[in-house]
Amino acid sequence: MILPSQTRVGAFLSSDKTITKGLEKENLRANSFAEISDKSYPKSLGSHHFNNYVTLDYSEPHLELITPTFENNDDLYNFLSQLHFYVQQNLDGDYLWNYSMPPIFKEDLITLPKAGVTNKSKLAYLYRLGLRNRYGDKMQSTAGIHFNISFSETYLKNLAEEKNQFYLGVARNFLRLFPIALRLTGCSPVAHCSFLKGRDLHVEQIGENNCYLPKATSLRVSRLGYYSEEQEKNFIDFNSLDGYLDIMREYINKPNKKFSNIPSSTPDYQQVNTGTIQMESELYNHIRPKAKQPNLRQFIQLESSGIDYLEIRSIDLNPFSDIGVSANDLLFWEAFTFYCAICESPEINAIEAEIIKENIRRASERGQDCNLITSYEDAKSEASIKTITNEFLNTLEQVLNKSQINENFDEMIVELKRRNEKPLSERVIEEILACDGIINFVKTKSLPIEIEIDSELQELFMQESLESLKKFDDHLSKDKIGFDEFLKNFRGETK
Repeated sequence: MILPSQTRVGAFLSSDKTITKGLEKENLRANSFAEISDKSYPKSLGSHHFNNYVTLDYSEPHLELITPTFENNDDLYNFLSQLHFYVQQNLDGDYLWNYSMPPIFKEDLITLPKAGVTNKSKLAYLYRLGLRNRYGDKMQSTAGIHFNISFSETYLKNLAEEKNQFYLGVARNFLRLFPIALRLTGCSPVAHCSFLKGRDLHVEQIGENNCYLPKATSLRVSRLGYYSEEQEKNFIDFNSLDGYLDIMREYINKPNKKFSNIPSSTPDYQQVNTGTIQMESELYNHIRPKAKQPNLRQFIQLESSGIDYLEIRSIDLNPFSDIGVSANDLLFWEAFTFYCAICESPEINAIEAEIIKENIRRASERGQDCNLITSYEDAKSEASIKTITNEFLNTLEQVLNKSQINENFDEMIVELKRRNEKPLSERVIEEILACDGIINFVKTKSLPIEIEIDSELQELFMQESLESLKKFDDHLSKDKIGFDEFLKNFRGETK
């Protein structure tokens, strides 16, 4: 296990100790029969293209709730709770499915947002259509949480470390430690059998309509979930920003034989291009370096201005929290990433890359009871994931007690130690058995929340819905070229 560097800890203690966080939370929209809803994005929420707080991910029922950034976790959690409450009030009898694996799949295709009349909306539709043609609706309909985090400029200055190298080092350490996080936060060991129907997957059945891996933590993170075999062939090591951009450029521009039979030219566009990925958002990393320059695509932003923050992507919804994530979950992800930032982070070589991939596979598919490889110098060196996690939590507790971060981590550490003794994924399986199936279990965990309304935030959300419609109307008049030329230009931006 990687250990903190006293130099890096000291640099943090002499900084302003500011850590900034934000969330993106996905939920499938389910009807009263626990099926994926066939209703469209609520008109009362405005335009999903321009609403800064509520948008769509893959499909019409695949909602994404987005917070601004906060320094304080209580403020972040309160904002998300209020936003969740606001959205559930606008679902016309549906509810937010509080689980990462989807509700009952019907034979009908899930409705994609319409192409619309603007070049931007046409590109978004074509991208989603390409995802459907490449992977199918099922894989695209898992849901989770993205945790965005950045550290203060004073910390980077004290480290005397260039910001790209700093954030890439944090990303490398994240991959090294991610199996521990899967044990502590993975919450999707079971899926309804309709999700796996027609797919050649080796799973066991638990009850009439439930499929699972008995020791799994997260089917969503495993090869049974949000997974691309084509991308798996080229491990992204985050050793340099140029290397990361080179892989992304190759993935986008080099034709992939597996996708070459899907039309990508006028007039029958069925995908954006024939590359391994159509654009940056199709890159299925567990963590992504991000830039925050407005109005530019991510590749160009990273190339021109570098990394501003990290997006942690592979976080399951927590069904034991009313809104899919608990206050202690947020504290954990902050503390976990902080730990990655205060440890030295050597580059990942080819041997370690294979071990990281294997450890993540083991943790997702057997993380309730498995061994992790602990040394890439001796591939036979292994230890129990429970033992490794306990050691990590003890070290993390010591570091947090000295960190002077303006958050109270004591309760979080106590809960995480309980989770190590009995992972959330094990609790999920037990409660699914007690509820006679996954559908009954998730329905009981997806009841509408009742909270005290913050009138200012409610007004903010309502105003955002109205403003999004105005922005959409304004955007309609700005297209000066046809879609064929627009797409050609878009493709050329990463050449």
